[in-house]
Amino acid sequence: MSHRIETEAITERELSLVSLSLLYHFFCFEPQKALINNMLNSDILNLWHSKWDMDIHETNTFLQNQDALERLQADHLALFVGIGMPKAVPWGSVYLTEENLLLQRSTHALTAFLKSHHIILCTDEQQISDHIGLCLSVLALLLKQWGDYPEETTERTIREFLRDHLLPWSGRFCELLTAHAETPLYALLGKVTKRILKDQQHQWQITPRPRTLYY
Repeated sequence: MSHRIETEAITERELSLVSLSLLYHFFCFEPQKALINNMLNSDILNLWHSKWDMDIHETNTFLQNQDALERLQADHLALFVGIGMPKAVPWGSVYLTEENLLLQRSTHALTAFLKSHHIILCTDEQQISDHIGLCLSVLALLLKQWGDYPEETTERTIREFLRDHLLPWSGRFCELLTAHAETPLYALLGKVTKRILKDQQHQWQITPRPRTLYY
């Protein structure tokens, strides 16, 4: 997927949409050379630096290394797949249930929400609906819909999705990702995710539904 960006006059919404697409690919799938090349050939890192004040120097240097792809693939495995428990668990229900299990009540609630709003998850792999990458792709879809057709029903859907299904646990995910990433890029992606979600929370004036976190 191409992420070539025209940097002149890019809006915050456009930057968020491009960033969410990248996050979806880096979180859901093992990184591939084409995705890395897209990052290097686009201006996304510079935009994160100029617009969101992200420190990109270490990531820029890292991506020039010959072993960058191999290290990213190893980091993806450790962070999101794991031998045992992943270091940055990507599924919401693990954070929201005392037993740290998959496919729990919160997962079923999210699945029902998606079905009620006719949202179909598009992925090449079998993945549970509360995976962080899929949740970010849902957010991107809803933000694009609202930007193209700013209707009150779409606004309510965005608020409900963020308040009930994503914001209650995503902050903890970002903390774990940033803390346990072994590559500068994945650490940076944790900060980018946190920034986008913080901006969305502020924009929509959302107070996340209080939930006890168990992980």
